[in-house]
Amino acid sequence: MAAAERTETGKRRLALRAARPGAPRALPPWPVLVVDDDPQVHDMTRVLLRDMSFEGRGFEPVDAHSAEEARAILAVRDDIPVMLLDVVMESDDAGLQLVRHIRRDRGDARLRIILRTGQPGQAPEREVMLDYDINDYRAKTELTAQRLFTAIVGAIRSWRHIDTIERLNAGLEERVAERTRDLEEARAFAAGLLDILPNPVWYRDRQGLLRLCNQAFRDFFRLGRDTPAEAAAAPLPEGGERALLAGETRRVEFEAEIADGTGQRRAAMVAKAALRSADGPALGVVGVLTDITERKALEDELRRLATTDPLTGAANRRRFMDVANRECERAERYRTPLSLAMLDIDHFKRVNDTWGHGIGDEVLRAVVRAVAGGLREIDLIGRLGGEEFAVLLPETELDGAMAVAERLRRAVAETDVPVPGGAYRVTVSLGVADWSGGGLDALLGRADRALYRAKDAGRDRVEAG
Repeated sequence: MAAAERTETGKRRLALRAARPGAPRALPPWPVLVVDDDPQVHDMTRVLLRDMSFEGRGFEPVDAHSAEEARAILAVRDDIPVMLLDVVMESDDAGLQLVRHIRRDRGDARLRIILRTGQPGQAPEREVMLDYDINDYRAKTELTAQRLFTAIVGAIRSWRHIDTIERLNAGLEERVAERTRDLEEARAFAAGLLDILPNPVWYRDRQGLLRLCNQAFRDFFRLGRDTPAEAAAAPLPEGGERALLAGETRRVEFEAEIADGTGQRRAAMVAKAALRSADGPALGVVGVLTDITERKALEDELRRLATTDPLTGAANRRRFMDVANRECERAERYRTPLSLAMLDIDHFKRVNDTWGHGIGDEVLRAVVRAVAGGLREIDLIGRLGGEEFAVLLPETELDGAMAVAERLRRAVAETDVPVPGGAYRVTVSLGVADWSGGGLDALLGRADRALYRAKDAGRDRVEAG
């Protein structure tokens, strides 16, 4: 037995000696799961990440050439913090189905997912980003080395914060089961633990008095480190306390707009839960605030990309048709006036044939600028395709719509587009129709026929349908 102990001791001593190298052991690289069916994307990603590092750790691309291959990798690895994901692979929605598998089937909310697409103008809709819990969107063409590095580092930080919170929460649940012998010791422990968390956290008692807050809370509201929590005048987001204290619900979550310590309005996600004593009654409410201002800005940008023609800035066809259908329903229900004008750029093909599509694109943008400058806030211009546009005029009778169309025609006619050797004077033809029932298609058809009459009559004019 003694020999065995000596042998075991000897092994330990050998192990200790081996654990004292002359130089510190290198940290393993950050694994980055790259899911794309294009081998060039993998090669380029590997080249871009080759010389980069974060916190002394490089990056190790983990290649998956299909969603199915990515599932197999994630089934055996839980150390991957970020995934760069293409949508269209073995199927048109293979990427989104993979996200659904990760979030719903695996229950993995930690993995940060950056959606990449080769179609810069085809950004996912807001509902897709939210429903599938996609954390970021980037066009492949805009992922330079710096932007790729920034996106991945941001994702790793977020993953690490979530991982830290989950681990701390797990530890807290174990410790809460044990009786705390001393209240001051518990407060000191909780305060130290909360200060590790990156998000503002606070505790209010049943009377609504702020009793505890962490350093992130003080930083967000610009409170001094030595300011007692009870004296902190922070505009805490209200909502849900009564139901939590009454035991009607265990947790509430909601979005709110709140002013930080500088007075700047920030969008926030607020989560609250009741803190209960050992025998059950609620002692107060714990709250956690997550700043989602940047996420909301991303949502707004995604909404703009999903509803706007990328070349001209006009509403795209889908958005225009959605708004027009709603206005038709409103006109039918409330008998309110509604008019619509179809607009076509005269001799547009000649512009492209003579000076090329670059000048043609500038003509399209110039027309939209001229038209948009003559519309009200409730009006809407949409690009239906090519050089054809439609203008929706709610609360407008036919006579008023004809006057608006004529004003728009003159505004465009005063527009010159620089071309080699001079300037090109742009003109448009318009067809106007007002609502008389029968649906949006009927309204568009009447306006379209009026448009063709205007073109047949010599162009650069307005006709009523």
